[in-house]
Amino acid sequence: MSKSTKFQGFAASALLLTSCSMAAFAAPQTGTPADGALINQEQVLYWLIKRGEVAADATDVVKQAAVDAFIHRGNHASYKPATIEVKAEQMRIKQVEQKSTASAQYVSANNNVLADQDITKTVKVLAVLVDFPDLPHDANQLEVRDTEMYYSSYPASHYQQMLFSETGYTGPSNQTLQSAYQYYQAVSGSSFFFTGDVQDWVTADKNADYYGANDADDNDQAVPELVKEAVTKAVASMTDAELESFDVEDPYDLDNDGNYDEADGIIDHVMLFHSSIGEEVGGGVLGTDAIWSHRYYVDSTTNGYEIPGRGIKIFGYTVQPIDSAVGVCTHEFGHDLGLPDEYDTTYSGDGSPVGSWSLMSGGSWSGSPAGSQPSGFSPYAKSFLQQKYKGKWVNEQNVSLADLTSNGTAVALNHAINANAVNQLSIALPAADITFTAPLTGQYQYYSGQGDLINNAMSFDVTLPLDTPLALSFQAHWDIEDDYDYIQVMVDSVAIPGDHTITTNSIYPTVKNFISGKSSDIRTSYGDDDWVGMSFDLSSYAGRDVQISVVYKTDEAVGDYGMAIDNIQLTNQDTAFYSDGAETDGMATLAGFSRIQDSFPGKARRYIVQLRSHQGVDAGLVSDNYEPGVLLWLENLNYTDNNVSEHEGEGLIGVIDADQNLIGTQSTDIQIRDAAFSLYPQSAYYGDSYLGAESLFDDSTDYSAPLKPQAGMILPELGFTMQVTEQASNSSTATVEFALADSSILPTVTLDADITAQVTGADVNFSVVVSGGSNYTYAWSFGEANAISTDAAPSYTYSASGDYNVSVLVTDGAGNTVTATESVSVVIATTPTSTETSTETNDDSSGGSIGWLSVLMLGLLGYYRKRI
Repeated sequence: MSKSTKFQGFAASALLLTSCSMAAFAAPQTGTPADGALINQEQVLYWLIKRGEVAADATDVVKQAAVDAFIHRGNHASYKPATIEVKAEQMRIKQVEQKSTASAQYVSANNNVLADQDITKTVKVLAVLVDFPDLPHDANQLEVRDTEMYYSSYPASHYQQMLFSETGYTGPSNQTLQSAYQYYQAVSGSSFFFTGDVQDWVTADKNADYYGANDADDNDQAVPELVKEAVTKAVASMTDAELESFDVEDPYDLDNDGNYDEADGIIDHVMLFHSSIGEEVGGGVLGTDAIWSHRYYVDSTTNGYEIPGRGIKIFGYTVQPIDSAVGVCTHEFGHDLGLPDEYDTTYSGDGSPVGSWSLMSGGSWSGSPAGSQPSGFSPYAKSFLQQKYKGKWVNEQNVSLADLTSNGTAVALNHAINANAVNQLSIALPAADITFTAPLTGQYQYYSGQGDLINNAMSFDVTLPLDTPLALSFQAHWDIEDDYDYIQVMVDSVAIPGDHTITTNSIYPTVKNFISGKSSDIRTSYGDDDWVGMSFDLSSYAGRDVQISVVYKTDEAVGDYGMAIDNIQLTNQDTAFYSDGAETDGMATLAGFSRIQDSFPGKARRYIVQLRSHQGVDAGLVSDNYEPGVLLWLENLNYTDNNVSEHEGEGLIGVIDADQNLIGTQSTDIQIRDAAFSLYPQSAYYGDSYLGAESLFDDSTDYSAPLKPQAGMILPELGFTMQVTEQASNSSTATVEFALADSSILPTVTLDADITAQVTGADVNFSVVVSGGSNYTYAWSFGEANAISTDAAPSYTYSASGDYNVSVLVTDGAGNTVTATESVSVVIATTPTSTETSTETNDDSSGGSIGWLSVLMLGLLGYYRKRI
């Protein structure tokens, strides 16, 4: 297995991020992505036959091959989200963590977590309808059998009602269907208000294929241009006051004041509807020239496009087809809110173990007509939205694994649609170390870490002798996304050239002397891990006190494991005068880098329990033949996606299938129809030979589905069980009993922390040395009002001389905490004078434990890939 495969999917801690220049990380805009969750293979085949591209009497093999060829562009692994959105989400999470040692939206009493019921959120969406000179909306060439959402006409009033009606809207058969407003009211416990207005149809400047034809990378080639045209035309008749009413949020906190509910000069939410069937369901008469529904950005490198003469920008948008059902609209708006896709975005296997259990996967197609009754959110998504918006998205209760015994603990649970009672249970699990390559020599090595938008560093200070030549050398292996991500070796913050550095960066012209790509591509690499000897000339710094650092910077998405470093040496005339093989702790200052052996600390994992019924927003599960009952999910923050075709049995979020009896050779979404634990037998389903009730979860059982591994989940064996002991006949309530066979197998962790402060006038550089536990997060308080940070090694400039009490709360991946304190004396000279640097340390710390901090680290990415 290659290193790129071995470490794929692991995310680095967002808390190790430091701010970086927006210009430095602004990637060029490419074609637009495709949202694979919206693929409807039956409709794709229908349109292939109708357009004469496949014979109606062709074999099933031929038909499936044609469908696969058509939808292959649903995989787009290289898509990158807008930097500003990713960074804003990371900063928002940091601010939440800084305000509370638990979670800003939760109030804990006796371990019962209550939602912030008094907080509501209202969004206002600008919906724009656009047709094309060669495909007018009122001559769209659609027939009744072409779509389940067929109407004889599609006026603006239809979309106004479908999106924003408080009482529902009229379906194709004159039935009353749920609106998007009603959906978001239901899933948020009436705390989220999805409002807006639809502007009437405008016509694009060019024919449909100009915007929707696929470019060389198989992307729709000009959808952002269409968005700019359509919105500019649609708002032309609006007054400035009317237009400004669509700008009431500052989701990226552009003015850095922590207030997200204020105007920022950007239209908050744009939803575009075009006059064709979407490419994801066959493209209608346009075929591959149709636009594939997606969430994306306009002019992301300049943070949006300013509408001429209006003083307001367009930035993020979603795009949907003329025949959209509510499922498509709510799914794409879920991306607008920051949620990632939960399906396997490679679309190259059986699919992830989420299926119709979540809107952000196949649940967007639930109901009849298809997509008219989208299912609720996964617990990952619910926790993300609760943390971000507060309100009543979820009412969660924490259950401590360490408090469980073999006697069992009974906990009551309400179905997920009941926002007024506990509707989700969370059981934090011990973090597991992630296997990495071994050090080149000895027991330890330095590791850069991995993740999106990170700015990690390791450094050491040294006095260089006067004699030359002087050289820095070390051994390293790496796998880093070409040019988008890079490592630089610096002396006093200036990148220096070495024998394997690259001079010119094709993405960032100002970046020089950097390392990127793979060490395996270096001809002189050696060993199974492709180590490379690195050398840098330091002769020009002879006789100076310098700081040598290695800095790793990444962009918004994509990437691999980063770099491992061993055997650092400084030589003078080929004689070593400084050596660091990472064997001695404390020789280097680590800010994001870590000193590891052959593994690195894993991230938080937890079991999450939901009770799902066939009521409310989950009524559409009936159309998917999904069984009601108690769902047990595993959330694993070591992964940023659910691409189980690349990492079978493991992903960000997935259900544990109670019934491990396979349903023929069906795909995952069918296999997990009976995933719920229940006291009641299953209903009949074609090809399902086992319909018995499964009420007991036992982690000693193999839930990995060896014959269908992409449908299974690989679980830790901790002696943990869950038994459904009571369940209402309609699955509106249930009682589950948790037990742990032997609590002694759980790791006992004692944390200790010491603060170090380097004071230079008003400026203080802080660091903290922590022992015990792993996967730390930090919450600093510098002793002045609103002076806080979540960096591992922050710096702070004080406003006045004085003695300040500084503290840092350190939390490990299992929720154990320790608080260290230190008194810092700051003397600010009134006239320019030389300053002295002092170092203070502290060993005053106190330990403790808090519950799992909800989902504060991920969901950031919100980058939505195509599927094959």
